[in-house]
Formats: sequence, C-alpha cells, structure tokens
Amino acid sequence: MGWFLENAWLIPLLPLIGFAVITLTPIQRNKNASAWLATLLMVGATIIAVGTAVEVAGGVKIAMDGTVAAHAEESHAAEPAAEKGAGHGFEWRDPNIVRTIRWAPAGGDVPFTMGYIIDPAVAAMLMMVTVTATCIHLFSVGYMAHDPRQARFFSFISLFTAAMLAMVMASNLLLFFMAWEIMGLCSYLLIGFWYDKNYADPNQITPRQAAIKAFITTRIGDVLFMIGLAWLWTEAGTLELGAGPGQVFNPELLERLATTTTGIGISAATGIALLIFSGTIGKSAQFPLHVWLPDAMEGPTPVSALIHAATMVSAGVFLTARTFPIFQVSDALPVVATIGAFTALFAALIAVGQFDIKRILAYSTLSQLGFMVAALGIGGWVAAMFHLLTHAFFKALLFLGSGSVIHGMEATVGHDSNTAQDIRNMGGLRRFMPVTFLAYMAGFLALAGFPGFAGFWSKDEILADAFRANTLVWVVLSLASLLTAFYMTRQIMVVFFGSFRGHHPRQQPYAFVSHDDHHYEAHDPHESPWTMTTPLVILALFAVFAGVVNLPFDGFHHLADFFGQEAGKLNLLVMGISGAIAIGGILLGWLVYRNAFASSAEEADPLERMMPGVFTVLNRKFYFDELYAATVGVAAAVLARVWTWLDEQVIDRVVVETGRLTRFLGQVNFIVDDALLNDGADLMATGTQVAGDRTRRTSTGKVQDYVALAFAGAVVLGVLYLYLVR
Repeated sequence: MGWFLENAWLIPLLPLIGFAVITLTPIQRNKNASAWLATLLMVGATIIAVGTAVEVAGGVKIAMDGTVAAHAEESHAAEPAAEKGAGHGFEWRDPNIVRTIRWAPAGGDVPFTMGYIIDPAVAAMLMMVTVTATCIHLFSVGYMAHDPRQARFFSFISLFTAAMLAMVMASNLLLFFMAWEIMGLCSYLLIGFWYDKNYADPNQITPRQAAIKAFITTRIGDVLFMIGLAWLWTEAGTLELGAGPGQVFNPELLERLATTTTGIGISAATGIALLIFSGTIGKSAQFPLHVWLPDAMEGPTPVSALIHAATMVSAGVFLTARTFPIFQVSDALPVVATIGAFTALFAALIAVGQFDIKRILAYSTLSQLGFMVAALGIGGWVAAMFHLLTHAFFKALLFLGSGSVIHGMEATVGHDSNTAQDIRNMGGLRRFMPVTFLAYMAGFLALAGFPGFAGFWSKDEILADAFRANTLVWVVLSLASLLTAFYMTRQIMVVFFGSFRGHHPRQQPYAFVSHDDHHYEAHDPHESPWTMTTPLVILALFAVFAGVVNLPFDGFHHLADFFGQEAGKLNLLVMGISGAIAIGGILLGWLVYRNAFASSAEEADPLERMMPGVFTVLNRKFYFDELYAATVGVAAAVLARVWTWLDEQVIDRVVVETGRLTRFLGQVNFIVDDALLNDGADLMATGTQVAGDRTRRTSTGKVQDYVALAFAGAVVLGVLYLYLVR
C-alpha cells in the first residue's frame, strides 16, 4: 500500500485545518496571510489527491492483470439487474482501501462506523475537486484582495471544500449526508457573503435573499433524501457502502429491495431510489428545484465557480452515481433520464435570453448537469462521470474567466454588479484582456462541444449512449447541445468582439446601493493580475486536453479502465452529428450576433427584435419565479398568517390562561397553606399549651382544694344522672 493511499485522510483534513486556523486564531486579522494559508493547504491536499489517484491507477492495473481479480469477483455479482439500465451497466468494484473506526451503537449487531473509502471513482473526484478548488483559491487571492472580509471568505471556502472532500470519501451514507449538509450551510454563507448589499429596486433579489432561497430550496431535496436513507436503513439495517455482507449493495439485499412491493405499488428499491434522487434534484438544481442556482450568482464570483464546478452541484450527480446499484434494480431510471433531459433543454433555452454574464453560465451549468443526470438515467455511468469531471474544469474556467472580465469592467463602470456583469456593456474585451480572452475561448469551445476539446469527447459519449438507448433523450440532448453552442457564441461575440460599450453603459432599471463614498474614474478595462490569470491558464489546459483520458477508440478508454467499467463504443455517426451540431450552433451564433450592439448600448438584442414575445419569456425564465411566488409563495404566506393567528389567538391565549390558572391555584395554595396548615397548627399548639397551663394550676397540693374539687365533681355527676339517666 502506497504512502498516499495510507494518508488519504489528510486530503479533507488540510482545508479543514485552514478553516479552523483562520477562524480561531489571530491570523484572521491579516488578510494576505489567511488567503495564502488556505491556498497553500489546498495545494498540499491536491498533491496528496493526485498521488492517491496515481496509486489507485496502479492498483486497478494490477487487478486487470489478474493478481487480485479473484478478490474482485464477489463485488462484480452486485449487479443482478444491470439490464435495467440501457447503457453499459455498472459493476461495484472493491475499493483500494477502507479505513473505519467504531462510531456509535446502531441498535443491532453491526455498529455505525465512521471512516473513508478510496476507489477509482473517489480518486478521480478527489483529484478534480482539489485541482479546481486550488485554482479557485489562487484566483480568489487577487479577486478578493480589496474585500475587508477576505479572511472570512477563505475560512468559508476552506470549510466548503473540506466538506465536499469528506463527502466524496465517506464510507457510509450517514457520514455522506452529514458532509452534504455542511456544504449546504457553506453555500448559504457564501452566497450571502455580501449580506449588506442592497438594490434600489425592491424586486431585485439581494445576496442575503438569494442565500435564503438556496438554503430553503435545497432543503426540500435534502429532507426527501434523509427520508430515503431512513427507509434504506429500515430495510437493510446498514448504510455502509459496499457489496459485501452488511453493506447496502449486497446482492441479496438488492434483490430483496427489488422484489419488495410497497403499499403504493412500487418496489422498495424504486421508492428509496426516487427519494435519494430528490437529493440530487435539489443539490444539482434539476427541474423543478432549479430556481435557486441562478440567484446564487449574487455571491462572489469564486463562489460561483466553486458551487458550479468543484462542489455543491457536482455532489448531487455524484450521489446518484455513488448509489447507482440501487437505481439499477429499481424502476427509477426512466424518471432520472426524463428529468435530466428536460432540464438540459429547458435551461439551455433560458440561457439564450439572459444578459448577465454569470447567469448565462449558471443556466449552462443547469443544462450540463441535465446531460449528466440523463446519462445516468439511460445507464451511461461512465459517460456521466466523464462529463462530470471535464465539465468541472471548463466550467470553473468560464466562471473564473467571467470574474476576470467583471474585475476588468469595474475599472470602467464601478462596482455596480448589474452594470459590470451585463454583456451589453462589454464588447471588444479581447484587446484589453488577451490572456482572459484566450483562456475563455478554450472554455467556450469545450462547453460548446467543438471537436477535439474536452467537452466534445465527454458530451459525445453521453450522446452515443443516448442514441443507442433512447432516441427521444438523444434528440432532446442534441437540441440542448445546439443551443449551448449558440448561446455561448452569443456571449463570446457580445463580450469579446465588436466595440467596447462600457464608457457609456446601458442604464439599468435598478442600481447597486453602495455603503461607501468611493467615486470611480472611468478607464479602459484592464487585464487581471497573475494570481487571477494563472488559474485560467491551468484550467484552459484541462479544457483542451482533459478529454484524452477517455477517447472512444480502442486502447484509449483510460478513464473507463481506471473505473474498471465497460467502455463506450465508437459511433462515428453520432460523433459526426454532434460535431456538426457544435459547429452549426457556433456559426448560427456568429451570423446572428456578429454585429450585435454595434451602434449603441441601447440597441435591442437581435433575437428580441426577431421574436420579442419568445425572447421575453426566455429572459423572464419562463416566469417560474413568478409562478412559484404566486403558488408556493402565496401558500407559504397564507400558512404563515394562519400560524401567526394560531400562535396569537390560540397558543398565546392558552399560555396566558394557563398562567392565570396557575397563579390562582398558587394563591389558593398559599391561603390553604398559610391559614390552615400554618395558622391551624400554631393555634392547636397554643391551645394545648394554654390548656396544659390551666390544668397545671389545679395541682395546688392542698387537701381542702382536692376535696372541694371532688365534691364539685360529685355534684356534677349527680345532676347529669338526674337529667340524663332518669
């Protein structure tokens, strides 16, 4: 066992140390020290993650050579129903290393354990997360340099990254869920990082409102996910990942889940899979819980890159991929494929009508996540993971590139984010920001699926699986691919080509309300510092070359071999069509937008001129925010008012009357205690004392007194006898 595998526990620990040190020690007073500490610790985690992946690759090669093949045979049996998926199928492979400790009693013979597990899927995710997170950390050093809360920012993103890494490595689904929820907290803190930012228009969502929206929306999926885990625990008595005895992918358990019918007519496996997938819908912002992700753009741009590439949304897809054996024995895969394909096309349509550079990328993320989810739904596990990895690199590049553009624009239009992020105020930036432009072009071509770039190979594998498995899914994803190439070309043409329009920016219907008195003198946009351009160059290399890890040619299925899964088959027809779609979308975008906004910043979008009604619907995101506000929002407001009435008129009154009754009973108790118990006892004691004193006085010691008393007694007795007896 290599050193990196033995010490893989350091990968999430290093950023966690960064969070603790920055938060709890005086280093937080030094912004630069905090930034570089967090970045250097991420570099260390990246080195260990890459070393771990290398050692896992060596272990996979040994397994393929047959030296440990016998040990792996048992786990291959964990797929009794691989035919449920239409892709290549998925087989759970024995991990390279498992390290656990006893955690807590579980009410049965098997206690809960806590630990980490390293297998090829985990190793690939660790390398992706650490590399992209390190680039984001380095970019943030320059981007957040002038923010007074820079130390707090690096504290939060360190915890965010540590939680994602811990989730990926978790040896059981309960620890997985705990790290999952920590990520939810971090996303809330980071989306609302500029919590004091306000807009003149009260209808424009603010960062703190966006944070609350993201937190509540994702909690819907998380609660359903938690219910699914509780159901799985009830059926299996364990949440341990693996195919062995006492683990959730055990063949006998999966068969029992697949054959146990519930009261609503579905199998236990289907119910559990759908509940788990609800967590994916929330975290990966799939329809209908997609509304939080675009508004997450209110956070700093490095946060957008972290959420949309390395962590958060990737976690949702990884959840379904990690629990895929349960999906294979269920009837949930068609639902997964339908939601994924619909989200891919739906989000791509909305992206066409957006003007905010980051929101275009946000809807692009929704669409690409839909590709991954659809791939899982048709059984293309390797294709989904391949696209998850490549997409993380080029989407992080695009978000950081947009941050570089915004940083350069602020020199001209100031720190009003609505103006600095509006693509209609840009134009010709390739002349002012050449490094950013070239890096952004690499990300654009990868996302558009241009032949040879990383996104082409990973997206093509999804399309090839869809072409073989489900024609409708293939058609929908192909349309989404065409739209992706189109709206990204639109963005490139408007942002980097033509004439610069920022010296006379378009007037916004709402404006940023700043709390400082800074005044910005208009300058031409400028290139970003090296701390921001260096990560762009690194990620651009991944955007160009990352696809070579899993080419669809014999002998080049390196990623599939690394995972130990069946590789996709070369389909020249699909490859030709997908390449033509990408090139056609780019050409169409160039034709429509080659002269867009050339005359004035007030000029309308070409699509808006051609199809004003349709464009308005796309720009307003199919009115889903308004729809939710009119339905869920109104229902929540009504329930809040009902609860307020119940609280004030029922619960408060019950509490008040209970208090009054308690006070009355206390007063009665006081009277009884004071008048009867205390005074009564005192009176009896006093009476006894007085009676005793009077009786004592009759004992004088004189015979004549005693004779007189005896005579008196005799007289009394005689009288009583005469009147009572006779």
